[in-house]
Amino acid sequence: MSSESRPTGSLQSLTRALAVLGCFRSGEELGVSEVARRQGLAVSTTHRLLAALVETGFLDRVEATSRYRLGGALAEYGQIAYRQHRIHLAEPHLEELATITGASASIATRHGNDAVLLGTSRWREADGNDLQGLRLPLHASALGKVLLAWAPTTDDELARLPYETGTARSVPGPAELGKELALTRERGYAFNDEELEHGFRTIGVPICGDADRVRFALGLRGPVDLMIDQRIPFLVDLAKVTAGEISAVLG
Repeated sequence: MSSESRPTGSLQSLTRALAVLGCFRSGEELGVSEVARRQGLAVSTTHRLLAALVETGFLDRVEATSRYRLGGALAEYGQIAYRQHRIHLAEPHLEELATITGASASIATRHGNDAVLLGTSRWREADGNDLQGLRLPLHASALGKVLLAWAPTTDDELARLPYETGTARSVPGPAELGKELALTRERGYAFNDEELEHGFRTIGVPICGDADRVRFALGLRGPVDLMIDQRIPFLVDLAKVTAGEISAVLG
C-alpha cells in the first residue's frame, strides 16, 4: 500500500465507524447483524468496527444479549460539550417559561438537516425516555425553521432537505418552505402546526448572539388545546423575553 493510499483507507474506516456509531442515536440496543444491514456492510467488517468502538468506550457490549449500546465515553463528551455551550445556564429560564405557560420549553442548535435539542424543560414529563425527540427535521419543526430563517440558507440547501419526514401538514417541498421562512422572518417567530406530531403545536423564536448571529432557537411546545390561536401572540411574547434572557446568560 502506498503512502498516498494509506490516509484514504484510514479515513474510510473512520467514516464507517462514525456511521456505525450513528446507528445508536435513537438509544436502542442493536446486534451486529442489524447494524450491518443498516450500513450495508459485511458482518465481519461491522464486528470489527463495533469492537473498536467498544475498546474506545463509545459503545458498550451487553454480555447477556451480545448486543451493543452507547458507551460511557459519550456521556463524558456530552457533559463537556454541554458545559462548553453553557446550556446549563439556560435551564432555569426554560423551566420558568414552562411553568408560566404550561408548555414544554426547549433550546436547539442545527446539525446537518436536523435541529438538535440541547436542553428541554420537564424532560421526563414531556418525553419520558424517548430519545428520538432529540433530533427534529428542519423543515417540519418550529426550531428548525428558526435556524433556517435566520441563516444564509441557499436554494440548493433547501432542496436537499428530507421532505418525506413529518406529517401530511408539513411543507411538501423547497418552494413552500422558502415562503414559510420568509413569513417566519416577517412575523418574528416560526410555527409548527401539527407538522411533526398530530395534536401538538410549537412556536420558535431566535436566540441572538454576537452581532445578532442566531446560533440557537427557543421552542415552546404544547397540545393544540393549550396552544390555541388566541394565545399564540401572548406565548410568542413570553418566548421572546426568555430568548433575550438566555442570550444574555450565554454571552
